[in-house]
Amino acid sequence: MTVEQRDSRWNFRVKAHSDALVREAATLLGTSKTAFVEESAVTRARSVIAEYQPVVLSSEEFSRFVDALDDAPVAVPELVDLFAQQSQIPPG
Repeated sequence: MTVEQRDSRWNFRVKAHSDALVREAATLLGTSKTAFVEESAVTRARSVIAEYQPVVLSSEEFSRFVDALDDAPVAVPELVDLFAQQSQIPPG
């Protein structure tokens, strides 16, 4: 495993309760606060970027997609059984 060179620095202030929360989470995972914050920020950044990236399909892919939408729905036995069960969540 290679160790990637860290060549950028993040320097910012946070609220004391945020710092305590992040420090506790990092400790529970057995990692450093820096590694925890970086991993969390990168994961969130990838999620946000993915939300805003358009889905690009070729004409053939688009046709297959539209055809799939027109296909009759298929019952998934496990889901049919699950939805037939009484909810275990008490009414509000």
